[in-house]
Amino acid sequence: MFHNFFKKSNTDIISIKSFNTHQSNWGGNGIVFYVKNGKGLLSVKYSYQENEALATLVYGNTPLIKFQGNDPYFCPTCEKLVAAGYGLNMSDQKVISELRDVINQNFVSLKESLTNLKPLLGLLPTGYYALVDTELCPTNGNGEFFWKLNNEPTYNKASCPVYGGDGLWSEGIPNYILPTQPPSLYNPEQAEYYRKNDGYRAIAYHFDGSLCALLDGHHKAVAAALDKKKVKSLVIVPASSVRVANKEQNIKGGISINGIVLQEDELLTPVADIMKLWKMNQLKQDKAEEYLSLKNEDFDKNYEWPPEILEAEGVFPDALSAARIEWAGDISDERLNRIVNKEEPLSNEDCLNIAAALYYSSNPRFKEVMFYFCKNYAYVTVWYDIYELLAKIKDEEVENFFVDYLVQDDRDHPAIKKIIDQYFA
Repeated sequence: MFHNFFKKSNTDIISIKSFNTHQSNWGGNGIVFYVKNGKGLLSVKYSYQENEALATLVYGNTPLIKFQGNDPYFCPTCEKLVAAGYGLNMSDQKVISELRDVINQNFVSLKESLTNLKPLLGLLPTGYYALVDTELCPTNGNGEFFWKLNNEPTYNKASCPVYGGDGLWSEGIPNYILPTQPPSLYNPEQAEYYRKNDGYRAIAYHFDGSLCALLDGHHKAVAAALDKKKVKSLVIVPASSVRVANKEQNIKGGISINGIVLQEDELLTPVADIMKLWKMNQLKQDKAEEYLSLKNEDFDKNYEWPPEILEAEGVFPDALSAARIEWAGDISDERLNRIVNKEEPLSNEDCLNIAAALYYSSNPRFKEVMFYFCKNYAYVTVWYDIYELLAKIKDEEVENFFVDYLVQDDRDHPAIKKIIDQYFA
């Protein structure tokens, strides 16, 4: 039905080029595509006001997620306030719900997915995007289960790059998810189905920083949380910036899709036309106020998630830890040997970065290297963070290490003793 409707319309999805995970800043393999004569039902809208700004993913006339900034929204290093939208189920546009059979197909290949998802992708505004096959944490970047989002605007550290000092910033790779449906729609049986059938992909839209809005696959994400693994996802990544040509400075025009640059001669349309289309995404103040006022009370109900689901919060890194994993660099056995043999000096920040990388990758040498750090006073200023990571592991080796610390009765670090006391409690 929808394929026929798509053929009859003048909307088209045109594949431009492919990138693999080593070439892109997307966290997976991707295909750049152009939406010709897009319907614009699914789009990001912006509003600029005197002291604050709003960005919202809108479906029809329904906000699905709300990002607010206290300064000009496009400040690239400012954390945004994130709140729930009104809910995909509340929209009077029912096209996405009617596309469930199209969206929910077993994954075969990225190329085939681009073809199968044409009815969905055609709902986007005219423009350039990437479709990326990747895996997303079933958490929100603040270390919480993704479906805990409510109507209270809360700063989210994953809404912008993380600063590591000395000009070091994390990459904005799609990594976390936010719900577009209230938890009242959760069905445990559906989540169990996806635990047994993991050949599917969730569908998400990369919104800002490392955050993605989940268009389809809330139960797939819960299934992943229960199994303590990331959710396999197809992520729509929109063009993020435009570069205007300057002949005098020999600068070519083009666009960037989360760091991947397409030169003007690779595009199907002039850069000037793209800029005109983007201006159409600006909201008038009354419409922005209307979107902000729309609140679905189902998001605020105190839904009691089972403990086995919430355990995922301790398994996946928050935005800062994910940045540390990125900054850790090489964690090969060769480098770890140099470190524990005191052949490679480390800064305290290097120490924390390596600790995060080893812990979240379940590296078998995590405890060995952490014990080394905790016996070396050169790293005393970061002991607390390392002990917190060690306390997440319940085994005899860590227990004995903690007992030895208590026997030594180190009274200079009561915060560490508190961690150990809670561990044994």
